[in-house]
Amino acid sequence: MKIKASFTIEAVFIIPIVFFTIVSIIYLSFYLHDYSKIQGIADGVLHKAVMNNKQGADISTGRINYEEINRGLVSQIFGGTESKEHEIENYLASILSKSLIVTRITNIDVTKNILDLSIRVEGEFQFPLKGLQWLSSLDNTLVVEAKSAYHNPANFIRISEVILDTGSKFKGFDKIKETIGRLIP
Repeated sequence: MKIKASFTIEAVFIIPIVFFTIVSIIYLSFYLHDYSKIQGIADGVLHKAVMNNKQGADISTGRINYEEINRGLVSQIFGGTESKEHEIENYLASILSKSLIVTRITNIDVTKNILDLSIRVEGEFQFPLKGLQWLSSLDNTLVVEAKSAYHNPANFIRISEVILDTGSKFKGFDKIKETIGRLIP
């Protein structure tokens, strides 16, 4: 039985294409796994942080910090939130460090305001096959953002009462209130 040489020449062209396709599928599956894992963890931590923030609880243990709840209203509005943000960043980093296959987290940024909380996670996807990084034409940066508003009715009522009580003690407050009432139908 004779085999033509054309099969060998065709294989020389087809094998690299098949190899490149397989490597691309593996690369894409790692990329999608890490991206969806970061998004899922960021959303989960965001939800947990919003829920724990209402009660002044620690994000990792869930224990309620009663000193946080009993803080004065002015310190709740204007006080620094860096410690809470740093706590959420550390918790998120500890979870992400155990979950990703080939992505290295480069930056985690948590921003906490009086009405919302946002998380931004940046990572660098590292091509899994050393020496073949040139095959990767995609941007290796992963950026995931999650944001959530939270409503704390007790704080809202406290803030409203302070504003109304303080405003009613100013001279001419009734006149301003009446003017605003006429402007708003």
